[in-house]
Amino acid sequence: MRLTVIVAAIAAIVGFVAVYASLTLSGNKELKNNVTFEEKPKKIAGDRLRAFLIHKEPKALPAFTFQDRFGASKTLDDFKGKLILLNLWATWCAPCREEMPSLDNLKKLFSSDEFDVLAISMDRGGINKPKKFFEETKLKHLSLYIEPSAKLMFKLKAVGLPATLLIDKEGREVGRLPGPAQWDSDEAINLIRKFLEKS
Repeated sequence: MRLTVIVAAIAAIVGFVAVYASLTLSGNKELKNNVTFEEKPKKIAGDRLRAFLIHKEPKALPAFTFQDRFGASKTLDDFKGKLILLNLWATWCAPCREEMPSLDNLKKLFSSDEFDVLAISMDRGGINKPKKFFEETKLKHLSLYIEPSAKLMFKLKAVGLPATLLIDKEGREVGRLPGPAQWDSDEAINLIRKFLEKS
């Protein structure tokens, strides 16, 4: 009886993975090369940039706090006046770890006066794991932020990690992307430039 339950559980997991892979591949086939900003929702092409949804109207975000590497409390108000790419990630999330260098490169490409990348770790164990990851990966441009309760995922209605929100200079969400992306790709860079031009 126990063996039957185990076999059934394994079969269910394998089935879920197969369905997830199938949906991901089919989604990639739908991506287009031309980026337009008149129709909603959008799909932005890229090597790893998935369907980035741009809202018809900016959306207000709930108030939330997070911490910098020294434990100081931060809010979005500390970054008001900048276009923000807010990325929720964790060291235990393999796709998060993979995309982090591209986020580091993206931040390097734009002026810090008008754009910033906030990569906020959801690691529950405190600052040590993400700090070690930053050091091992030699991330030079991203600042280290953490929200150790991980409640921010629920506040921002993130369905999983990584999750990325694009936030305008007024602190409103203008778009989001569930899942990983190649953030230093031409498509991602053009997306950021377009929103900087509009702001």
